[in-house]
Amino acid sequence: MSQIEARDIWKSYGKNVANQGVSFTINEGEFVTFLGPNGGGKTTLMRQIYGELYPDRGELRIMGEKPQRALKFMGVVPQEGRPLDSLTAEEHVTLLGKLKNLSREEARARGRELLQSMGIDPRARVDNLSGGNKRKVLIISAIISNPRVLILDEPTVGLDPEARRDVWNYLLEMKKDGKTIILTTHYLEEAETLSDRIYFLNKKILLEGKVSEIKQRFSEYYEVTNVDTGEKHYVKREELKEFLGRADFRFEVRLPSLEEIYMRLFQ
Repeated sequence: MSQIEARDIWKSYGKNVANQGVSFTINEGEFVTFLGPNGGGKTTLMRQIYGELYPDRGELRIMGEKPQRALKFMGVVPQEGRPLDSLTAEEHVTLLGKLKNLSREEARARGRELLQSMGIDPRARVDNLSGGNKRKVLIISAIISNPRVLILDEPTVGLDPEARRDVWNYLLEMKKDGKTIILTTHYLEEAETLSDRIYFLNKKILLEGKVSEIKQRFSEYYEVTNVDTGEKHYVKREELKEFLGRADFRFEVRLPSLEEIYMRLFQ
């Protein structure tokens, strides 16, 4: 069942076109990632999905409603979002929970649980937190109300690898619960690990599909690695079966990485 629909979205800033005829459908419970270069229109598109901007042309629907009317179903982490420094971490997430119609007691209990699960002292003042932990506070503030749709515009910028993995694990749990999640990121591993589908966006959509489908589309050659020596062989798709039948070594076979495909599209 489609939950988010975009039809021929155009958005410009003066003569600068940010989104050019963008159309897509995202189903309930899908995890979809938008990838593209800086200036490629990802953040502009996200701001339209959560209703901060209006398209110049085209139509967006979230659960059948205009984005501005569907905010009650959404949790958002904007790219340039900053938490309120004057509050403690607990006060911050409790406030956001109350704004999403949770009772104070429910917001406080759920916020404390989430903060502790991500390694943040609920009593810590936000202005004393590291940049990475401030990003975690924003993420927790977005998910505290258990939204049906979660929009994350580069949410793990500034997080160390361990903290990023913590966030990934929590997002995967939300996905298991049937949440619809939209992500933008510059971390290709993040997109590959989390996504059901990926859109490559540079003002317009250049390519779309599941990670495996995209890799297959770019798989003129497979990389076959001798796991004992590290030697690599690049084998055409139609010759792979015969090559592996003759191989007298332990091997690993892989398709092009998402990073290699990204570089081919955007350079």
